[in-house]
Amino acid sequence: MKPQEFTKVWGDTVSLVELLMAAVIGIVVTMGMYALIGWLLRGFTDIPAGMISGYALIGGIAGCFISGIITGRSFKPKREVIEGTEQMDLERVLADAGTSVKIEAEALCLENPEVIAEMEDLELYSLLSLIPENSPNYKPEYAEFIERGNQ
Repeated sequence: MKPQEFTKVWGDTVSLVELLMAAVIGIVVTMGMYALIGWLLRGFTDIPAGMISGYALIGGIAGCFISGIITGRSFKPKREVIEGTEQMDLERVLADAGTSVKIEAEALCLENPEVIAEMEDLELYSLLSLIPENSPNYKPEYAEFIERGNQ
């Protein structure tokens, strides 16, 4: 079985195949509801054409919500949040995730400041302490937080 391909979209990691399938579901359900409501109202009522278009648009908006529910239930999140990981072996955790300390440190060097700030908010100092001193993302506080936590 071919492994899933992931990409970053709006700061989150997503499966390309599931993203495409969700887009197709969204388009089909939304436009289907729009067309169905328009067809039903044109065929069975004496409502003016302008009002029919408005009601069909409301049906399309309802289709957006329905497609959101369908895709939300069909494609479960891939991210797994584990609390209480302060004492876990970082090398083992990264190996389980399919990466290494070196690769993670290189990625953190290149990461944008918004992601680094989010990691700070989540207090992921064990990962942030991997950032080398020559990186623009480096802060000496990261190592200090780790030292304080181990005392």
